[in-house]
Amino acid sequence: MLLTKVFHFEPEIAAGIILIGSCSSGLASNVMVYLARANLVLSVIVTAMATLAAPFLTPLLMKTFAGTLIEVKFIDMMIEIIKIVIVPIGAALLHDYLKGAGETRAKGIIVAAFVCAVYALSVLLWLYPNIAADGASHAALQSLELSGFLAAAVVAGTLYHQLYKAYPKVDQLMPFISMFGIIYFTTVTTAAGRDNLMKVGFLLFIASVTHNAAGYFFGYWLSRFFGLDKNSSRTVAFEVGLQNGGMASGLAGSMGKLGTVGLAAAVFSPWMNISGSILANYWRKRPVESAKEKEGEVA
Repeated sequence: MLLTKVFHFEPEIAAGIILIGSCSSGLASNVMVYLARANLVLSVIVTAMATLAAPFLTPLLMKTFAGTLIEVKFIDMMIEIIKIVIVPIGAALLHDYLKGAGETRAKGIIVAAFVCAVYALSVLLWLYPNIAADGASHAALQSLELSGFLAAAVVAGTLYHQLYKAYPKVDQLMPFISMFGIIYFTTVTTAAGRDNLMKVGFLLFIASVTHNAAGYFFGYWLSRFFGLDKNSSRTVAFEVGLQNGGMASGLAGSMGKLGTVGLAAAVFSPWMNISGSILANYWRKRPVESAKEKEGEVA
């Protein structure tokens, strides 16, 4: 919020900065913590809890801090976050569960996936169009749409698992597909906001560097102030300093403001990955001495 006041950005671009700060930490933070040899367990727990809380906290923060800059529809944003983040995670968890499930349970899930597929198709092709034509409320349509997405997640998780059984190396390809998706959305966002980027691109980059550095600084030193060990403090620094840029871009796109609100995510995301890699390698070369090592040196 302070950065938007300092740089005097236009309302929608300022809202984009607040949006990227309101998003939960992404999977990049787990990778950076792993590279830095910090507390990986804490990182996974914090990322998981922040992601689960995102459907409520992100709209709340946006409504509080950006409500005067753009129109923020709390329920709409909450449902979009569930569709963008929670539903894909649910599909991935189902795939992981099926890896260790017995034959009987696996068959049961396949049957459930078939039922979900029928329901999702009925929502898409018949229920939603007919209910919308009858003048149903916006809330009813949202509920129907969300239920269709949840059913599709069961189908996607089951189908992906079947593909994995046939081609086990598909898991190795997914990071590249994910990387392509990030590059694609960054390119589309940059193209959509080209005119705005030409005007405020440099200031937006300075704001991203400041925002990112402040996250690392306060995440680390506040953790140390409250008594966390150095490795855990390093972990919190990554969790605070790195946000889910893909989620921010998706929310901006759902609002129809990819070229303005989404511009901050397009600038912030590449820089966060660069700075996170630099910091992770710096800390990796300076590991924290354990208490046992210190006692050995004293002896």
